[in-house]
Amino acid sequence: MTWAALIPVIIQYGLPFAEKLWSQWTNNAGATPTQGDWDELKALASNNARTQMLAALSRAGIDPNSPTGQQFIALVPTT
Repeated sequence: MTWAALIPVIIQYGLPFAEKLWSQWTNNAGATPTQGDWDELKALASNNARTQMLAALSRAGIDPNSPTGQQFIALVPTT
């Protein structure tokens, strides 16, 4: 896998997804992906800025519906 192929994946899906994809590519050359591999990649791809912010608020004990929580969520890009 080249950087030219990996950079668009990083931009679109984020570094954790791209890192997992690269790891699978380099460590399992020629292996057929399993359903578990696919499920893990799908979970990583669905982890976006909003889900990360909600997780951070949860870890901090902040209700996302509170005024403070809403201020933090407003900082997250919607795309």
